[in-house]
Amino acid sequence: MAFALQILRAPINLTSSLIGHCSATCSSAAFERVQISESLQGIMAAAPGADRSRVILYFHGGGHWLLTASTYKEFIGRLSAATQAVVIAVDYSKPPAVQFPAGLNEALAAWHWARDRFGEGSVAVAGDSSGANLAFALVVKLAQLEEEQPVACIGISPWLRLDLKTSLPNLYGKFCADLYLGGWHKVTKAADPLVTIVNASPELVRCFPPILMHAGSNELTTEDVKAMAVLCESVGSPAEVQFYGCPHIFQVGPGFHKSTRDSLQRIDAFLQKQWKSAPTE
Repeated sequence: MAFALQILRAPINLTSSLIGHCSATCSSAAFERVQISESLQGIMAAAPGADRSRVILYFHGGGHWLLTASTYKEFIGRLSAATQAVVIAVDYSKPPAVQFPAGLNEALAAWHWARDRFGEGSVAVAGDSSGANLAFALVVKLAQLEEEQPVACIGISPWLRLDLKTSLPNLYGKFCADLYLGGWHKVTKAADPLVTIVNASPELVRCFPPILMHAGSNELTTEDVKAMAVLCESVGSPAEVQFYGCPHIFQVGPGFHKSTRDSLQRIDAFLQKQWKSAPTE
């Protein structure tokens, strides 16, 4: 099965990466490959005038098994321009070559690298869909370890509930979640708060950084966002939430220009508040 999945994924990743590269040729941002660890790389985007002391560590979506950082090259350029921060998209490992917690461990390694390189109070984490699941899982893990948190965590259509019920609409989501966890070889259940973030305890959520979530008003992750917002509110740390009449991760692709512009402006305003209030070294 692993070989079949790799064969199926190869043309999807190749095509999406080419689209990302080609779209980025129209961007004014500068791009470069960065070596995060011996086995982990990322793509750094810096728009003209971006403050290189402010960083967004970005985890891309793709159901935990598809797409690459290159797929998102054009988008991270736009995100850098909108926030005037450096954006680093992490090329984390995916099934079937690895299983949970490999992706989360790489997210943790990327966070430690970014924190050590750019300093405390300089790094926010963000992601879309399954990548947002990784970003939120990272803040749960940091809370468990009692380590310092990013200045903020941003979810674009964040997939925060992987403990899906078996039903026809959930078939693909169940497939992705099961593949992510390792199928018959899984080491934890989908209900684990490092996987289904809305299951995090109040004690852990109190340690979270400021949270922003944007999603469509009737899409795959709408209820996940609502559940996370209620959880944050219950511990006195309300999340900043905005819903749009748009599809899943609409900000990443073409179209929906007005809503995308509004979303990115809100993300920028949110980050400016967090960076200004963050401690300086």
